[in-house]
Amino acid sequence: MTIKRRLFLANIRMILITIGGFFAVTLLVRIISFTILLGPWWGDSDLSGIDQFTSPDRIRNLYIISMAPFFAFIFIINSVFTYRMSQKITRPLEILAAGVKEIQSNNFAYRIEYSGDKEFQMLCQAYNDMASRLQDSTEQRRILLAGITHDLRTPLTTIKGYLEGLEVGIASTQEMRDNFLLGIKNKADSMEQIIERLFMFSKLDMEEFPLTLSRVDIMQAITDMLEELREEYTKRGLIISIVDIPKKIFMNTDIMFLSNALINILENSTNYKTKDTGCLVISASLSDGFIQIRFADDGPGVNSDMLNKLFNVFYRTDPSRHKKGSGLGLAISAKIIERLGGTIYAENCNPSGLAITIHLPIETGAVQ
Repeated sequence: MTIKRRLFLANIRMILITIGGFFAVTLLVRIISFTILLGPWWGDSDLSGIDQFTSPDRIRNLYIISMAPFFAFIFIINSVFTYRMSQKITRPLEILAAGVKEIQSNNFAYRIEYSGDKEFQMLCQAYNDMASRLQDSTEQRRILLAGITHDLRTPLTTIKGYLEGLEVGIASTQEMRDNFLLGIKNKADSMEQIIERLFMFSKLDMEEFPLTLSRVDIMQAITDMLEELREEYTKRGLIISIVDIPKKIFMNTDIMFLSNALINILENSTNYKTKDTGCLVISASLSDGFIQIRFADDGPGVNSDMLNKLFNVFYRTDPSRHKKGSGLGLAISAKIIERLGGTIYAENCNPSGLAITIHLPIETGAVQ
């Protein structure tokens, strides 16, 4: 029952009790005045003193005497109802206050269990949702910091090793010194890439990257982009195939951001392929005002219970994903697709491989 309904019924109850009590007291006064003062109605009565006994002063005094216990009764009933109502309100507030204290103590795993009034159920559920988001955010920050530390420590250690080698004269020839310097440059480039990706992710997460939307034939734009990249990825051991691509599908999107998201998916397939030459098949279909674009490779795939974690920052729980990539690519792709109003998910292929599918909204009547 809601608090509004409970208060409404309580007010109606008090009104009925007051009206009923007033009429009961009035009837009681009438009975007393005609029985005690004038005698029983069933016997002979001496009505000579009726004017004296039914005078306004006596009737008023009788009303006052009779109403006193009635008002005392009303006061008691009202006090009981008020106390019970206050308990209905203060008790869940105390529960919420205890929950807030747990949040202040950084205990984000604390949850409230409440099954009372509907309004407080909604409030407690909102608290639990907030605590869950804070818990996820805290875990995300912990993983983020651990990932940053891991990914920056390795190239820094390598750079330090090269510099010490140059300092003590290990690189005794010009060729060795050039190799050491090239190694330092490559590791510095790697660190720069990680920092740039991390910067982009944080901007996307805070929605500080403005979108530049334009109307494009989405599949034609993606096909053109893939054709430009096909040779580069072929050299890196990834054969890209495009099948079942519908034409003339228009949508308003930021093609630069979308291209970034798709390239990250290509990089994921390239980094985690287990064969010298891997294959990536790209297909698309239409469904209920959305275009579904599927990227299916023939890599190792991941454990089914880890699929949703692929889009977390610095995800490296699965053994097949250790020491490969920056751990930011798919997280950035997920943020971009979300900003463009779409969704992204991953699933394992049969017999092997990983498929990443994105859904993007198209214009109404955009198919030509």
